[in-house]
Amino acid sequence: MAQIIVVEHRDYPAPDRGQTHLAARGFEVRRVGPFRGEALPQVGEGTAGVLIMGGPQFVTHLDEAPYLRDEMAFAGRVMAAGVPLLGICLGAQLIAALHGARVAAHPQGKVAFGYYPVHPTAAGRGMVPEGLEVPAGNIQGFDLPPGAELLAGGEIFPHQAYRLGARTCGFQFHPEVTRPILDQWQRTMAAQYGRPGAQTRAQQDAGFARYDAALHAWYTGFLDRFFGAP
Repeated sequence: MAQIIVVEHRDYPAPDRGQTHLAARGFEVRRVGPFRGEALPQVGEGTAGVLIMGGPQFVTHLDEAPYLRDEMAFAGRVMAAGVPLLGICLGAQLIAALHGARVAAHPQGKVAFGYYPVHPTAAGRGMVPEGLEVPAGNIQGFDLPPGAELLAGGEIFPHQAYRLGARTCGFQFHPEVTRPILDQWQRTMAAQYGRPGAQTRAQQDAGFARYDAALHAWYTGFLDRFFGAP
């Protein structure tokens, strides 16, 4: 069975939207958490793709989470093997940093915590629809890696989606978020309420109710195109 490797950085109450969809499509979804002490797997002929997910760790604090260095090297091996690689939030930042991009907090101390519009560039119009509103939980952003193509931008953190080479993409936002994951965010990231850029809990709840169905349709369709058939 074709396998999708999902590198996780925190425990969630249930599989996210992407994992559920890929499993329903017929992929074997293999979850691995280096933060739990689990070893990263080998990438072989049966590897159909890799997802490196978000989490509370920071690329700028590698000494506090040294396994992130292993994940960066792993991402390099995935790319060298020509396997589709999608980084989400921290995952996108790790891939960017691997290729020499700067990762840092917003220069004015803003955060993105809630639902925000992303705007496709000319290169991204075939991938990201205009008017897409996405959940974000970002304290840091990243510069565009050398050689990468910007696919979508945003207001607080300008680099929201990029493509690097033929088979690697990074998203600053979180299309995988389900209601239980948003509930967990609202508990664990409560210290971000009131910071510049952050939405209130009521605004986040309204954003989920208004935008989640369209986000689900877009993200599952993107995964189908990106990883292909099992």
